[in-house]
Amino acid sequence: MLRYQCTWRGPLEKRSGLGHASREYVQALRRQGVDVRIGDSSGPASRAESRAGKQVLIYHHPPHTLNFREAKERYDRIILNTVWETSRTPRNWMPYMNQFDGILVPSRHNKEALRNSGVKVPIYIVPHGVNTKLYNPANPKFSLGEHQGKFVFVSVFSFQHRKNPELLLRAYWQEFSQKDRVLLLIKTSGFDKDEDGEWIKNKILRYKEQLALPHKTAPLMLITKRISDSSLRKIYTSGNAFVLPTRGEGVGLPFLESIASGVPVITTAWGGQMDFLTKKNSFFVKYNLRNPAASMQQKHCISRKFSNLFAQKGQLWAEAELDDLRMQMRRAYANPQLCKQKGKQGRQDALNLSWDRSGRLMKKAIERIISGDRRG
Repeated sequence: MLRYQCTWRGPLEKRSGLGHASREYVQALRRQGVDVRIGDSSGPASRAESRAGKQVLIYHHPPHTLNFREAKERYDRIILNTVWETSRTPRNWMPYMNQFDGILVPSRHNKEALRNSGVKVPIYIVPHGVNTKLYNPANPKFSLGEHQGKFVFVSVFSFQHRKNPELLLRAYWQEFSQKDRVLLLIKTSGFDKDEDGEWIKNKILRYKEQLALPHKTAPLMLITKRISDSSLRKIYTSGNAFVLPTRGEGVGLPFLESIASGVPVITTAWGGQMDFLTKKNSFFVKYNLRNPAASMQQKHCISRKFSNLFAQKGQLWAEAELDDLRMQMRRAYANPQLCKQKGKQGRQDALNLSWDRSGRLMKKAIERIISGDRRG
């Protein structure tokens, strides 16, 4: 029996998707009986001082930020837990990736991206999970006021170019008018104090004016303030369909939360979400692979680009087709029973995607890395 102790360094305090995943992984490992310490304060100063067996560091930060010299003095194995959204990782990651003893990623999309980038060390897929007790179809719905009874498209994302907010808005406004009993409900937020609710609303308003649409558009409900987790769960269950024409996802936690809530997904058919989304629980949008810089240079770009990460030579992501997105949204709107059927299937699929499953797979991967298995 292997004796080891793990130290986890990651963004556990953050409210982001990375922070959520970090917390869930730690808890899942502990439920599997793994001794997991947080940060450096509880770990040994050196391997020689440890009585708990092998010392393992799991690093859930960008790989180039680790002090490898210090880490190798203190730990027997150094494991990277990471995620990436385009077809290749940033260039400044690569001098460090192969210094790890192994890498954990949440999807096949991630593993392929790392291999495409030149990673040679073992890579193990450890998927994210979803709490199906918290996210479930029985949750009360978000109050829609005057829009009660309409077909509701829901979307949850951070206001950045990778999420493709401009295509979502354009498709919705062009496809639906005030004659349709429909609503688009968006929960989003910016990245600093300057990107507040008013800034986002103004960006969207100016974009709508720029499109010069020929008809009165269907309504948009925009939520930009911080809300409670219980309110977020209500947003999911208020939807007939979840829609996000993302350009790239390592996983896509909102997709997991949506299907767990019994709500089908409309999204681009490329990215980490393709590990758990299927034609039986989703509507897929056609796409073309393009270098991210191409869309960042267009007039339709309305949100933060992060071009230093996502517009490097050799990187690709998916550009969803506008006409097909419109068609899939119209198809969902015209077939509420089909949405219920896909949502029911999504709920059943989500029941098999627990964080306990993630913990079991991560424990297995850690022990394979400790044992020197190179087959990842």
